[in-house]
Amino acid sequence: MNKKLTDIIFALIFLACMIVPAVCINTEKMQVSTIDNKLLTEWPGLDLSLKTHDKVEEYLNDRIGFREQAIGAYTELNDKLFHVMVHPLFMYGKDGQIFYKEPTYIKGFQHMNTDTAYLDTFTDYLAATNDYLKEKDIEFLYFLCPDKKTVYPEYFPSSVHVNEANPSITGYMEEKLNEKGIDHIIPVAELKEAKKDQVVYNKLYDATHWNEDGAFVGHGLIDERIQSLFDDVRPLTKDDYQKSMEHMDTLDVARFPIDEDVPHYALTGDTSNDMTGYLYGTMAFEDNTFYSHFTNPECGNNRILLVFCDSYFGNYHKFYQNRFKEVYFVHWHNYRYLQYYVNLLFPDMIIFETAERSITGEMIGPLDEDGNRISTIEFSSPYYEMPYLKTADVDASEAATAAGMYNGINPDAQGHVDCKYTIVSGVTRDEDTLYLDAADGPSLISINGYIETLDNREYDVYANIGGEQWVECDYDKMHVPYTEGSTKEFQVNVQRRYLYEETITLVAVAGDTHEAYLLDELNVRYAP
Repeated sequence: MNKKLTDIIFALIFLACMIVPAVCINTEKMQVSTIDNKLLTEWPGLDLSLKTHDKVEEYLNDRIGFREQAIGAYTELNDKLFHVMVHPLFMYGKDGQIFYKEPTYIKGFQHMNTDTAYLDTFTDYLAATNDYLKEKDIEFLYFLCPDKKTVYPEYFPSSVHVNEANPSITGYMEEKLNEKGIDHIIPVAELKEAKKDQVVYNKLYDATHWNEDGAFVGHGLIDERIQSLFDDVRPLTKDDYQKSMEHMDTLDVARFPIDEDVPHYALTGDTSNDMTGYLYGTMAFEDNTFYSHFTNPECGNNRILLVFCDSYFGNYHKFYQNRFKEVYFVHWHNYRYLQYYVNLLFPDMIIFETAERSITGEMIGPLDEDGNRISTIEFSSPYYEMPYLKTADVDASEAATAAGMYNGINPDAQGHVDCKYTIVSGVTRDEDTLYLDAADGPSLISINGYIETLDNREYDVYANIGGEQWVECDYDKMHVPYTEGSTKEFQVNVQRRYLYEETITLVAVAGDTHEAYLLDELNVRYAP
């Protein structure tokens, strides 16, 4: 083969390397990279002023043809030839241990991003939540899941140093939670003790979470709390699970080759019913990731558990679904809906879990160019409407006959508030009657409305369902602070399976005098 032909072939190969990736660009919407587990940049459109120039460049970098294969080959060659982990999400520590390498994660190890002001705000939120739930006689437990770097610091890269003058996230949280009297578990010491006999965070697979042996340790600590509170919930025991070792040949969220066996616990003798689809689609969410719902009439108790969680707890309903009558798991991003869930689900206990890396990362957020914190999760000034029987000076029967009632219940009385309805869904409304289809219909009944205050006083709205259950009709996510002359919105939400032919009584309670005024009585009847 002469030199000219060689040059032509080389030029054609070079052109093919330039053209083929461009021709094979990935233009599909909502694509996720299997290499770095991120959502690929969407096409930003062209702008003659070049305002979208950076986004266009990012789009091309993310979606160029064969990107995944090229990065994968480069990463694997570095690992095989030099034992160097060239990966956007992970890094090697000592003894070949794999760790997450996101910048805030590393700073968390160094004690360089313990934002005490933000943590004070977060623990204030937990304290306000705890106070509200105490008024409802609901047990509350906060659980902080430690990072692998906190339980296995001896394997973190030796080039990363700790500023011992600063408090750690877990240490500061422990101090503040004790100070505020919030029941909590931060199982750093317990996991360090457990690692003497077993591996509680995998060496390679899933560097951002504990493994299932570690999870069993953590949930065992929760069960100790549960056993001290409820004598009718049977204990968590390994006898109810079949443990096996599963082989993993790639990382959990990235296509990086590994060779590791990891523990897995499979629930045996499961008698629960997966009801996740029952409220899904009608229930309000900020984030529906990790949502699950199980019922179990054979568990031997009437306890309901509600867990606010992230990916650390997302798959561990299996430790509870056979032991509680009902179990709900929702993402903690829905924290502003907590009171809404309480009045919809009626839990006996709420567990609020966050991962340590969430506190140093997504919750606190990055710094802007001026050095100010960009908080992605705002916990300041939480709002909880206090329960009816804690605020009203009269009980339900007295409210129904109290002077000052409005809306036609007592037409001779001087009115203070007027009740208007906006949207009533899941039933058919005819004046003061709600017709319920006994055979079919949506799983959630909602009554939305507002009150007009005729005396410029602040009122809270409550609903009594069937003469037994009082629910609050406002919650943080929907709450709008009252200003003089404004209206106050309210919302009543009832699961269809809990609603029968009964009466829903709406009552307003004055914020200054705590007098209760009957707004309306809605009679629920089965549709003819």
